[in-house]
Amino acid sequence: MNLDYIIRKVIRETHEEKSQRYMFFSNLEQMRRQCDLLLDFDRNMVESILDNGHDWAQDHISEAKNNMDQVFDFMMNESKKDGMESSTNVNNDIVMYEGRKKTGTPLCARGIASAKATYDVHPSAYSNGHAVQVCKGSIKGLDGKTHCSGDYC
Repeated sequence: MNLDYIIRKVIRETHEEKSQRYMFFSNLEQMRRQCDLLLDFDRNMVESILDNGHDWAQDHISEAKNNMDQVFDFMMNESKKDGMESSTNVNNDIVMYEGRKKTGTPLCARGIASAKATYDVHPSAYSNGHAVQVCKGSIKGLDGKTHCSGDYC
């Protein structure tokens, strides 16, 4: 066994015994490992899989990112409010604050029409994601063509 693996396992088990919220940290660590593994895949292979009828996976990643954004923003605001600083800020290594979120990009008419025809509920996360893909030209619209439309060009 790898010595680094054993050390991390002992530290994790010790931390889990001391913390009532060990599942929170355990889940974060698992998400990190899975993200690292997914990011190591060949991007062309992943795009091929997603294009082969598995675009639901992209929707799940988008929803997971939205959930992570909410937890991250909450924790950052709470740490500022209580006067706490993360260890990364103390060491000036990496600042974990995100930039301003992009807002106000209107969906193109082709995307909205395609989303309304495809999904029962509009607006929703899935229908908006579909509309964005149509506007970007990633997937076909109701006209059966893929081309960039609106502010996405």
